[in-house]
Amino acid sequence: MAQLSTLGGIERFDMPMFHFRYEVRPKQTHPQFGEYSGAMASCWILRDTLADAESVARGWIADEDWRITETEFVGEITRETQQPDGLRYFEQAEIDREVFVFYTWPVGAPDDTNAA
Repeated sequence: MAQLSTLGGIERFDMPMFHFRYEVRPKQTHPQFGEYSGAMASCWILRDTLADAESVARGWIADEDWRITETEFVGEITRETQQPDGLRYFEQAEIDREVFVFYTWPVGAPDDTNAA
């Protein structure tokens, strides 16, 4: 079971951090369906196991009306292996246990494989 520790006055959970990167498409029930063609979803999840973390990531994405079409990356990361541009999300997930970032592209974008 995870332990709670304090680092720099901030309580943190002592458990592994997992990172997931998925290509996603909006479901027809998504509020911006017809505006967004897709997104890259990056997820930082602090859980005891990869299976638990992946369940959280996939569940949250589905609950937000996105459909995973491709898995780009799945793995455990540490502060040392985290790329600098994602460090702020890693650190926020240390506090909140999960962070989700979506990089969307519009319908008809040059690399939109769903464009008519």
